[in-house]
Amino acid sequence: MNNSVQKIEHNGKIMAIVIRKQSFDNLSIENPMQFVTPDEFPFQTGIQLRPRGNIVDTHFHLPFAELTNYPVQEFFHIVSGKVQVELFDDRENDAKIGQFIVYSGDYCILNTGHKIVFLEETKMLEIKQGPYRGRENEKRFVK
Repeated sequence: MNNSVQKIEHNGKIMAIVIRKQSFDNLSIENPMQFVTPDEFPFQTGIQLRPRGNIVDTHFHLPFAELTNYPVQEFFHIVSGKVQVELFDDRENDAKIGQFIVYSGDYCILNTGHKIVFLEETKMLEIKQGPYRGRENEKRFVK
């Protein structure tokens, strides 16, 4: 998908995936769906272009029998504004390994430690796994 989907890797691990708003330009009625995440990611994220009247048949998603020590990922969409995302690797003493900017209309999947700096007033939609376990069980802050 050209540079419209950017996979940021470090030491063989995908740390983040940035889905630029232009990624939808690469879809067509003949190629209406593209999953941008690897099969093993907890978030299975796809983009779609469907024509008017197209129908996805009624269905339910089946629950997983058991999840143990499952990684937590975070997904966000910048509705408007601009943020800088800094990435950190816990396999390297929480070292900062890179940064990038996410713009209005872009999407991002985070798969590692991160810091977000709001460069402009920003409207952002965030999704992560639940259920919420309480602040003390959700995050480990880096000093």
